[in-house]
Amino acid sequence: MRKKLLIGISITIVIVLVTLIAIPVYTMTLFLGQRIYQPQHDSTDYGIESEHITLTTDDGLNLSAWRTYTANEPAGTVIIISGLQNPSVTAFFGYANMLAENGWDSLLIEKRARSLSEGESIGFGITEWLDVQAGVSFLAADRRAGDLPIVTMGTSAGGATAIIAGGEIPRIDGVIAISAYSNFVDLYVDSIAMMGIPRFIGIMTTPFMHLRMGMHFGFGRLGLTPVNGIAKLGQRPILLMHSTLDEQVLFPHFERLRHVAEENGIALTTFVREGDWHFVCYDWYVANPAGDVEFARAVLQFLEQFVG
Repeated sequence: MRKKLLIGISITIVIVLVTLIAIPVYTMTLFLGQRIYQPQHDSTDYGIESEHITLTTDDGLNLSAWRTYTANEPAGTVIIISGLQNPSVTAFFGYANMLAENGWDSLLIEKRARSLSEGESIGFGITEWLDVQAGVSFLAADRRAGDLPIVTMGTSAGGATAIIAGGEIPRIDGVIAISAYSNFVDLYVDSIAMMGIPRFIGIMTTPFMHLRMGMHFGFGRLGLTPVNGIAKLGQRPILLMHSTLDEQVLFPHFERLRHVAEENGIALTTFVREGDWHFVCYDWYVANPAGDVEFARAVLQFLEQFVG
């Protein structure tokens, strides 16, 4: 009986360990080594002309990007990036149009492994901050952009990437992060719970998630997270925007980022909207964010501090 009991316990332990390892391995196969193809949008449909350019990252990838221009001398340039899988950054030409009407050029970057950009694997900001670096390097060498302010703006995983990039790239003057997650592993645990798997199981699998990500990206890169990035901003300001009932990136992510910013004395501005609005901007105004007066005012007032 004792022998049978030990065998039963051993089998149970093996099954539990295999399950704990299998969940993050399976989950990560949905992202790692995957290319994302997204519908492309024409800037003229959003009322603005654009220039299609190619950026080259420090690790040798060619990225598609689009420049848009304000009518007169710009106050600076806003680098716009999109989320984990959807939509393409070209869906944000309406944001570029709003910025152009208020004196700002924009550089919209299609991050690696997405649509027209090279790359074979998305990186949760761990690698994509290099895509922002490519944009910053391009602007630094550009006569029109010159020494003018550079602000990064991203939504969802783009917001997370914008924060990481801000922490790693001193040339970035400010960050606008919309519905950013605080850490991809926390987002993973939330996603596990949304799938109906008890949250404690998700928490138990996080060591294996770290192991899987470390094996893929390199363990030295696992510290490239939004919560670490926001602490590195120093005196550079950040605007955090989130909705209280966001079902894709839960509100506690915003609260964690806000707490770290306040704890480190970061120049923080926040905009919180009631309800489930993952883009924070109301859905019917995403193509024309200037129509969402409160959202537009929050963004434009944040940018005013860089003018003059």
